[in-house]
Amino acid sequence: MEQMTQIITNLLSSDNDTIKKATADLQEAYKHPETIPALCEIAVSAPEPQVRQYSAVLLKKHLAKLRQWNKVPVEQQQAIKQGMLNALMQEQQKSVRKAIAQFVGVLVRHEAKKADSWMNEVLKFIYSYCSSSDPKQSELGSSTFAILADAAPDQFLQHMESVCEMFTAALVATEATGNMATPVIFNILTGMTYLVPFTLGHNTAEQTLQKSIPLIVKSLQAFAVQPEVDQFVHAFDILESMADLNAKLLNNHIKMLLEFCLEAASNTQLDSAVRIKAVAYVGWLVRLKKKLIIKQKLIEPIIRVVFNLMATEPDDEDDDEEYFLAEDNSNPMTTATQTMDLLALSVPPEKLIPPLLQLLEPALQGQDPLPRRAAYLSMAVIAEGCSEAICNKYLETMLNIVKVGITDPIPLVRNAAFFALGQFSEHLQPDITKFAPQILPILFEFLHQLCNELRSGGTEPKHIDRMFYALETFCENLEDELVPHLPVLMEILFEALSPNNSVRVRELALSAISAAANATNENMLPYFQRLITILQSYLAPTENEDIISLRPQAIDTLAALARTIGKQNFMPLATDTMTFALNLLENAEDPDVRRALYNLIASLAEVVNEEMASVFPKVIERMFDSILSTEEVVPEFKDDDGVPAPADEADENGEDIDIEHSDDEDDDLDNIAGYSVENSYLDEKEEAILALKEFAEHTGTAFIPYLEKSYQNVYKMIDHPQEDIRKVSIDALSSFVVALFKQQDVQGVANAITILIPKLGQIVHDDEEVSVVLSALEGLGDLLKELKQVALPTVELRDVIFACITDVLHGKVACQFDESNGDDDEDAEESEYDEAIVEGAGNMLPLLGGAMGPDEFRPYFERTFPIILQKLQKARKNEDLDTQRAFAYGALAECFEPLQNHTGIFFHAFCPVLIDGLSDEFDQARQNAVYGLGELVLYSGDKSFEAYPHILNALSQAVSKETKPSALDNICGAIARLIIVNSTLVPLAQVLPVFIQHLPLREDFDENASIFKCLKQLYLQARDAIAGSLEQIIAIAIHVLYKKEYTEKETYDTALGLLQEIRENYPDKFSAVANSNPEIIAFLQTL
Repeated sequence: MEQMTQIITNLLSSDNDTIKKATADLQEAYKHPETIPALCEIAVSAPEPQVRQYSAVLLKKHLAKLRQWNKVPVEQQQAIKQGMLNALMQEQQKSVRKAIAQFVGVLVRHEAKKADSWMNEVLKFIYSYCSSSDPKQSELGSSTFAILADAAPDQFLQHMESVCEMFTAALVATEATGNMATPVIFNILTGMTYLVPFTLGHNTAEQTLQKSIPLIVKSLQAFAVQPEVDQFVHAFDILESMADLNAKLLNNHIKMLLEFCLEAASNTQLDSAVRIKAVAYVGWLVRLKKKLIIKQKLIEPIIRVVFNLMATEPDDEDDDEEYFLAEDNSNPMTTATQTMDLLALSVPPEKLIPPLLQLLEPALQGQDPLPRRAAYLSMAVIAEGCSEAICNKYLETMLNIVKVGITDPIPLVRNAAFFALGQFSEHLQPDITKFAPQILPILFEFLHQLCNELRSGGTEPKHIDRMFYALETFCENLEDELVPHLPVLMEILFEALSPNNSVRVRELALSAISAAANATNENMLPYFQRLITILQSYLAPTENEDIISLRPQAIDTLAALARTIGKQNFMPLATDTMTFALNLLENAEDPDVRRALYNLIASLAEVVNEEMASVFPKVIERMFDSILSTEEVVPEFKDDDGVPAPADEADENGEDIDIEHSDDEDDDLDNIAGYSVENSYLDEKEEAILALKEFAEHTGTAFIPYLEKSYQNVYKMIDHPQEDIRKVSIDALSSFVVALFKQQDVQGVANAITILIPKLGQIVHDDEEVSVVLSALEGLGDLLKELKQVALPTVELRDVIFACITDVLHGKVACQFDESNGDDDEDAEESEYDEAIVEGAGNMLPLLGGAMGPDEFRPYFERTFPIILQKLQKARKNEDLDTQRAFAYGALAECFEPLQNHTGIFFHAFCPVLIDGLSDEFDQARQNAVYGLGELVLYSGDKSFEAYPHILNALSQAVSKETKPSALDNICGAIARLIIVNSTLVPLAQVLPVFIQHLPLREDFDENASIFKCLKQLYLQARDAIAGSLEQIIAIAIHVLYKKEYTEKETYDTALGLLQEIRENYPDKFSAVANSNPEIIAFLQTL
């Protein structure tokens, strides 16, 4: 034993050579049977606590593998178990006791499958000590429980009912003492946190735990006011564990939990960490239990508290402009901002926006800058979740408020307003673009001022990021409407790129140039050569640190130009650019540089297409390495109270491992407390996947040799913990399958979809992130659209997709957080994100029909349309559910084409429903209803004839009242379809003048396909009826062709053919229109 004690002492030495020798001695010692008993003896009797502790750690490490434990003789096993249990009761040092308890956890797991499970004896000890009136004993029992629950939580599975009873009894007993912030309560809360997932399905245990929630809250209230704030933070984990792993436990106590959290979040006397936990949990509860919360009228108090927290000063002045911080360095203001964001994503806009506006008005009018900043921040973070509601009802009002904010004299208010403008630009498209003439001059003026200040030696504003963010997002989404403003914008950005300016200003200017290129494409040509010259200075080899730090953004800007400036314009630079990219990639160690290079190489694939064949051998494997790398995940190890980790052991004597008796032996994970994420490596992984996707889309046969391996490697990322990686993986995998299909690789497609479609179905059902589920739905939609019937080789795959559609429509997938318990309000509004998922599923139904064929689709449609009609009836009872009504009309309308002649069977069911939709208060609902009515007639054929008078009367009333361009366009489209199906049933003398008066179409150019089919048919079959309108028809056709207001080549051909026939038969009328304008004469000569 002395020799073993000396080895441990040497292992604890600070001298590397001594440790190295001691490690070798230890490996030798393990070959002798007396070593294990010696370590046990040292763990219970050595005078130095650190030696006792390290001995227990070595025992745990060495005997963690079941095969090692099985080598210990049975009588010795018995002695070790008894000895360790006794040591737990007698050990005074916490750190030693913790190490022994962790070792006991390992032994409990090893002994679990034996008939006389040792767990019963261990639990007897825990229960007896936890209920002891002696504070030392109860603390020992509870700390052992917490450590074992962490080390071997699954071993409690068979005992959950008694464990939950012990847990509740301890809470009740401690409440009676009047002090619930005790070590015993802390320990049992900690232990129970690990066991929450194991309560699932244990009804009695769940009921017991549910009843204990009021006492858990009382204990947390007590911990919240203690000076040791870490205790509250760790104890609070039990509520987070319930929300995350068994949320129904919370149902009966939502109001109480929210009131506790709101009170704690509002209490300025409490530590920031307490308030952060509380306000973050509010967001969590809203996401999980929004229907219950709305029903109990708790949304308004939540908004009030969250807004007030957003109006507080961060603890650290440097966080003034940080609105979203990582959890580790968050503060009440940033956490409240994130909770407001969650509210907008989870709660129906009608429940959120009106009460929020009541808070904004006094905040904006007051003198205190913090509530003013909170007002702009609130508008910013609700833009994504409430985009449709803002565009429909509040956009101009909110934008006018933001315009005032970006000229506020206080920088922190001004920056929040810039942030709001950026968020609006990103999420309120395309509605916000019509305000460009008001917004751009203000942004340009600010940038002019910034450049003037910097030129005259002024200091750079603390946070100019917000200003550039607003500029960049606004410009990028303007597209062609930015072109008239390009000269002013580029002049400012070229000035911002001056080498005299800071790295940050130049980086922001380069990023803004990328945005301008994405918006205006070839209109950037006048600046192209100058930009290339500037970019070359950042790409040339150098030791200058400023240039090196700007290089990733410069590469991204070059990639944006390659994608947008026009293939023929970039082609002369393609070879040199590729050579540069490959040379830099060869030795690139910075993940951000590699990410930018992948982006550049992918952009060049769009330029050179199949010529990428010579490049792929040099880059594909490097991209695979980035995709499969785990460098983005950094393990964080548990605190072992200062004890160094034992060296890994070799398998002595090179023994074969007994697979049968080595389950659960991943002991290397035992010491990992959690993981942190390195964003730069994540971004690199994401860009590598995106690059492969672009190769599949743009390089044709050149990429075929790499498709299979690309598919296999990206598929490994489809369950990645980070949702952005899951999303791009789904997108890429769908593109790979489409690429295989285009190359007519029948077997490759069959193999891929057999795996991918069920996987996407699983993601739709199980993933909790809405954006990932939307990607999965879109991926399935893309496969159906491109592959058609090839995507559905078996009934099983068809049913996977159909189950996705119906389960989403029923609200039964994980990301919808279904809370139904029989009494939910059937008329409850949905958040816009919830509606987006339903819309995604609805969009898939006609694609499924298109892939199946009408005969097979009909029974599926018959099972689905009642769900859509039910949603429509519910939405018609509540005027606030306007987007849900629009969805229902649109979903039905899109199904008539794939149903083809089967549509007639449903004519009498749907005709009155769609006619009712013509008088809906919401223009998008009217537009979808009238489109559906036209499609219904088109595909019902003679089944619709008797209803023509009724339909024409409804359309006549609709056209006389309608003011919205898109809805008017769709009324014209419906009339055109009626004429196409049976012009003899339409009173052309009355209808045609009104019809032609509303042409050409103004917004919905898809409808021009029906318009020109109708006009061509009238010209051929009822020429007398249109003879008096021929000049108008000529003008309409020229306008549509000149402005390119068509989406299909077939529409172009029909319009052009009609024009040519009229010119041949009525040259005078044609010349009268054609010669009215020199521009038109020149255009017609090009046709």
